[in-house]
Amino acid sequence: MKRLSLMLSLLTVAAPIMAAPPEAKPISSACKLDLKEWSRQKTETLTITELNERMNIMFACADQSKKHEKQVRAYLGEFYRTHSELANRSFDFITRHGLAEQFGAEENGTSRPQAASTPAATPSRM
Repeated sequence: MKRLSLMLSLLTVAAPIMAAPPEAKPISSACKLDLKEWSRQKTETLTITELNERMNIMFACADQSKKHEKQVRAYLGEFYRTHSELANRSFDFITRHGLAEQFGAEENGTSRPQAASTPAATPSRM
């Protein structure tokens, strides 16, 4: 259970880092097409990998469009809409597995994280 909590915390905090960044700078026309298509779609059916990819692409598109404030806002709006789906799923996971109290305590610094004490992590002495 502790291992599951740790993995969830890492996923939530490091999800954008874990997803591979786009190989090259996105093309402006591709950014516009992706934004138009993705903003019409529901995010509930996307996988975690797809959510991360979309967030990375929209962030890269916004970064590339720095001089065009309206475009930046549109790309970041889609980024945050996608990020919200990831956050909602993480919250649902925490709630579904009864980890809300532990998560809150650890994130608020009111409890010390415990080292893993699974049989695989602790060598047995004979």
